[in-house]
Amino acid sequence: MIALGAAGRPRRLHRLRRVSGMLGGYLGLVIVLAIVLALVGLGVLPARRWAAFGDIRVWQFLGQGLLVTLQIGAVALVASLVLSVPLALARINLPMPLRAIAVAWIELVRATPVLALILFTTLFMPRTGLDIAPIWAATLALTIYTSAVVAEIVRAGIVSIPAGEVAAARSLGLSYLQTMRLVVLPQAISRMMPAIVSQSITLVKDTSLASIAAVSELVGFARSSYVFFGNAAETLFLVACIFFVINYTLSRVARRLELRRPPRERVPVPTDLEPVGRPVV
Repeated sequence: MIALGAAGRPRRLHRLRRVSGMLGGYLGLVIVLAIVLALVGLGVLPARRWAAFGDIRVWQFLGQGLLVTLQIGAVALVASLVLSVPLALARINLPMPLRAIAVAWIELVRATPVLALILFTTLFMPRTGLDIAPIWAATLALTIYTSAVVAEIVRAGIVSIPAGEVAAARSLGLSYLQTMRLVVLPQAISRMMPAIVSQSITLVKDTSLASIAAVSELVGFARSSYVFFGNAAETLFLVACIFFVINYTLSRVARRLELRRPPRERVPVPTDLEPVGRPVV
């Protein structure tokens, strides 16, 4: 019984640390809210400017903007995942002249500010004769940028698979595409998930830049609200809280997924990537 109790104590401590770490960020948000309430009580932040949030229609209005934000983020994430796989495979396995094109594209896009990409797609696409709505132009820009970043994550996930497994699959008669589809990518995707979830945090934050292209997402709806009610600081504070809840939740999911994998199988985010070689295929 003593041995079992001693063995269970580290487990309980680990569970306690995990729960406290998860709740730490939300506790910080509660503290900030308490400070704001104290400032309201002292008259530093006039209570009349918060009165608008007692109307359910204001929350419904902001909720419409939040739905647009989530729509842009979800579409851009799914599309970028689809594009990132061929980009990563091109960077790893194509002959040098073609691989250089893929490398140049990925590095060029990663080095370009997201705001510049949004302005480019918004202003350039109509000149091509394509009648594309601003929301889809902004989504396209976010897709282009995120696909380049995720391509590096996919590349790291692919090269993290032991070369022996790839060689064994090829020796069994599997083609290159079959090896990738049946052996490499299923394992790589599992290893890449924490990094992809982490990148989705950046994507959610970048959706706020779509307002520069006259796209009414959460920040755009918030701007219309505070212009009408004259409470810019209060409205933007609530918007910041909404983004915090979404992104902190995603960060905890990414951390939980990362801790489930052995250290040698963890795929770092693109900013932490070291040069990697080509897998044996």
